[in-house]
This record gives sequence, C-alpha cells and structure tokens, in this order.
Amino acid sequence: MKTKQFIAQLAVCVALLGVSTSSLAGSCDKQHVNMIHQQAQPYQHVINQAAIKYRVNPALIKAVITAESCFRNDAQSHKGAGGLMQLIPATAKRFGVNDRFNPAENIDGGTRYLRWLLNRYNGSIPHAIAAYNAGEGRVDRYGANVPIAETAVYTRRVLNAYGKLASNGNRPKARVVQPQLIQVRHVVKKPEPRFKWDEFGDN
Repeated sequence: MKTKQFIAQLAVCVALLGVSTSSLAGSCDKQHVNMIHQQAQPYQHVINQAAIKYRVNPALIKAVITAESCFRNDAQSHKGAGGLMQLIPATAKRFGVNDRFNPAENIDGGTRYLRWLLNRYNGSIPHAIAAYNAGEGRVDRYGANVPIAETAVYTRRVLNAYGKLASNGNRPKARVVQPQLIQVRHVVKKPEPRFKWDEFGDN
C-alpha cells in the first residue's frame, strides 16, 4: 500500500514539475526586453552566427527560443522536443542536428528550419511561426490561423517577444494580421549576395 502511495505522489510531483516548466516558457515573452536579452546573452554569439548564415533576424530567433524554452538548454517537452529551440528528433535529423542539447547545433538547426519555413511562405513570419509549432501541412491547409489553441497561444507569444526584441522595447502600434492562405512555393530562390533580413524587404 505504501508503495502505491509513493508512486502516486511521485507521479503528482512529476506532473507539477512539467506544468511549472511549461508555464515558465509560457510567461517568458511577458518579461521586460532587457531580461530577455540577459537570458539570451550566453547564446548571443551562436544566435548571431545562425542569423548571418541563414539570413534570419536574430530578434526572431530569440523570440522563438523565448516561447519554446525560455532559454533553458535542458528543456524537454512531453512530445519529445528538446533543447533551446525545442526540436523533435525528426526535425533535428532533417536539418542536420546530431545533439539537440548542444546549443550551437540546436540553434543552427532551428534557425535553418525557420529559414526554410520563411522561404516556403514567401517571408510571412506569422505563417512560418505557426508552421514551426503545428507543422507546414496544417499551415498549408488553414493559413497562419491554424485552429489549434496551442498554436494560437504559441504564435501570440512569439510575436509578442519578437515585437519587443525587434524594437528593443519601443513597441510600435500593433498591426492586425489578417488570416489568409499563402500559395506554397517549393522552389527556393538563390540567396542574395549581401546579408539582410528577408522579412524587412528592401529596407
């Protein structure tokens, strides 16, 4: 009887630990921009390298990490995702990541995936973010507003963090993103010779 009670108590503790880890990442986007920058600092060099390599704004990389793991390299989800950018084994393999808990590999693979998604959805950040969470198949079908509550919350968290980080805390007036389907383009254009963030267009 005592053994059963111990196992039940242990299960409750594990469940509570999972909830606290999830809520930690969930509230991370609400922190002040300086706190997010501070948490990102140990990984800043790797983030900058990946940003240049794949032409993705470093603020977007940090925003995804903010929503995914709150900069906890040891973070793991109940769905099997792991590391800073919460890569599942299949995605890690697809984008050349051998060790998901190696920060450099994780950030490189996660950013490479973001670049691939931005190319697929013509540079649309909301579509790329939704696909990062829910998979490109669902975004191909529904557009950026995938009818899954988790994805809606996730997208809001990433965009909130991205708005803070891209403007360094000086929030511009919020733009309303209209739901729409974007025609999927499977042909990837040759990268431009100079480094610039594609989502900024010609600015």
